[in-house]
Amino acid sequence: MPHLPRRTATALAAVFGAIVLAGCSDVTGPRAVPLEKSEQEMLAARKRDKIRNAVNAQERHHAQLMQVRGVIGTAVGLRANGDAEVQVLVLDNMPRDIPTVLDDSIPVNVKVTGLIMARSNPTLRARPAPLGYSIGHPAITAGTIGARVFDASGVYVLSNNHVLANSNGASIGDAEYQPGPFDGGTSADQVATLFAFKALDFSGANNTFDAAIAQTDASSVGNATPDDAYGMPDGHIWGDANDDRVFDDRNALLGLPVMKYGRTTQLTHGTITGINASLDVCYEVVFIFCTKAAHFVDQIVITPGGFSDGGDSGSLIVTDDGGKNPVALLFAGSSTETIANRIDLVLNHFNVSIDATSSPPPPPPPPPDPVTDIAVNSIAAPATVTQGNTATVTVIMKNVGNQKTDSTFTVTLTDQTDGVLIGTKFVGALNPGAIWTLNYSWNTTSSSLGGHSLVAASQLIDDNAANNTGTATSTVVAVQPTVDVHIGDLDGTAMRAGANAWSAQVEITVHDANHAPLNGATVTGNWSRSGLNSNTCTTGELGGNGTCIVLFPSLPRSATSVIFAVTSVTYPNRTYKQIQNHDPDGSSNGTGQKVNRP
Repeated sequence: MPHLPRRTATALAAVFGAIVLAGCSDVTGPRAVPLEKSEQEMLAARKRDKIRNAVNAQERHHAQLMQVRGVIGTAVGLRANGDAEVQVLVLDNMPRDIPTVLDDSIPVNVKVTGLIMARSNPTLRARPAPLGYSIGHPAITAGTIGARVFDASGVYVLSNNHVLANSNGASIGDAEYQPGPFDGGTSADQVATLFAFKALDFSGANNTFDAAIAQTDASSVGNATPDDAYGMPDGHIWGDANDDRVFDDRNALLGLPVMKYGRTTQLTHGTITGINASLDVCYEVVFIFCTKAAHFVDQIVITPGGFSDGGDSGSLIVTDDGGKNPVALLFAGSSTETIANRIDLVLNHFNVSIDATSSPPPPPPPPPDPVTDIAVNSIAAPATVTQGNTATVTVIMKNVGNQKTDSTFTVTLTDQTDGVLIGTKFVGALNPGAIWTLNYSWNTTSSSLGGHSLVAASQLIDDNAANNTGTATSTVVAVQPTVDVHIGDLDGTAMRAGANAWSAQVEITVHDANHAPLNGATVTGNWSRSGLNSNTCTTGELGGNGTCIVLFPSLPRSATSVIFAVTSVTYPNRTYKQIQNHDPDGSSNGTGQKVNRP
């Protein structure tokens, strides 16, 4: 592996220099004056210098390392012998051109983490809800109550932006459900309203934390974990001896034992193994590809991998000792690492403090009045429908009340424009928060041309008539003449061309939209190997009826087969539809024809 160039001298020289000077100081009698620092203090100073040098090297080379394909971040950690190292976080164990040493002396440790995801996945409803319990904005699945925090104006739930603010998609004043929606939370389970969030930047700029607060009260959200966890966190953050609300020495985090309580993995214990991490965190995945990511800097890395899982997002991480001092806010991770924000930066941004008061909360409010409310949650229809076609109109019904419906009821769908009933469907019993999907078939054979208002109407009499109907609009358009062309047949023929050669011929038939042979269409394609050949022809040539021929006249005997693939068909005022290609005799897929050596 290559070494990146050394740019600064190691700070250890300064330490050794101090030792030499101390050893050469004045003496009294036969004994030297003792060193000002004990051996233990000098070792600690050397360790701090090594960590500082590793951080400096990491920051100098981070941008260059991030250019290596598959590298998603860097951090600083400790080796088994206590030396500092730069950790390079990678997606997998594929070989990569990553140096083993930075600046000639800082070792590099390549760690396979997999894709680092923002933690979010979906349990019990509790009042007041303990720290670590499920919570979430109505538009997300579920995350974790991290802490109860306060300022002069009131108390708040602290969690992640992507838990309480839907990754910037929420509005101030939105409801927060406990439990979160994935765990069954509905509007009847609101415990807080979104008060503030730090917007996430998905453009590639640096982010320092993923956090939000929602206003609540002590009867709705508690300030301690359940009895079987670590209890109440301390109100004083870790490493803040001078009470300035900022870590005194971020580098001292390395090796710190920590714990957390979250909605998915509950109480877990781990160790901080990385600091100053700069990495990309994925927020949305389509199949296996990350489609929405944000870059974070100055992050904390915790192992082992089982320290957290999806749904633990927002958990408060505290020291694993009697102090239980807040250290970080969990927000992302992979199968091998957990990534967390510095709690000092989070609290100072919102100007709040951890609520560690021990006074009991006031009694919970009385339960809400029973409300039966079934709503037409949404109605979806295609924007346009060709007259004569049948379109599907989807209506989603939702129980937005707090009472279960025990009997079935009907929902009608009407074309209000033409005054026609499209259909009537039944909905079964619905628990609060449950949905029921209805699909209606709208036959437009007799529908008028132009815009249509389609109205879904619940026939259940409930406590709120305002949401018993929903409307969608769709436009019925006239049938357009079909002007498509496609390949209707491919036939391959092989012929000997002397003792050491053979030739391949492919006959192509082009059809119009009604599958009738079409003369005058120009076909272009590619042979699977190079050589002197024809790769274009026009149907009707050589007296053919909708057919033409392409030829590969001289193939060596070493070629066992050759394939001709159609790439385009052109005809004035018509469109080539490859998806319609076919071959009635089954010798090809209608687009590519294989010819085997005779």
